[in-house]
Amino acid sequence: MKMMTIVCREKFEVDVLVLFSNQGVTGYTVMSGAGGSGETGAVSGKLGWRDCNMLFLVALNDDQVAPLVTAMKELHVRLMEEHFGVEVPLKAFLQPCELVL
Repeated sequence: MKMMTIVCREKFEVDVLVLFSNQGVTGYTVMSGAGGSGETGAVSGKLGWRDCNMLFLVALNDDQVAPLVTAMKELHVRLMEEHFGVEVPLKAFLQPCELVL
């Protein structure tokens, strides 16, 4: 199993949820209002800050990993095209995942 962590601006939440629906992903955890800093800039989870991040955690069986990675890469390319080639705040990471309960 793998755990995919997706970090994106809140404005891309619907894009990620549509991708999940298209990929048959039915189990995930969402955390909104996350702050942080990275190559696309800094955001704060505090009230009044204009942007916040969303985190999605998705536990995947091995056969689900490659299709979801491909779909995430395609989403990133589409969003970059829509934003005239400017890097968009959307990142995905894979980690090993072991079910213990």
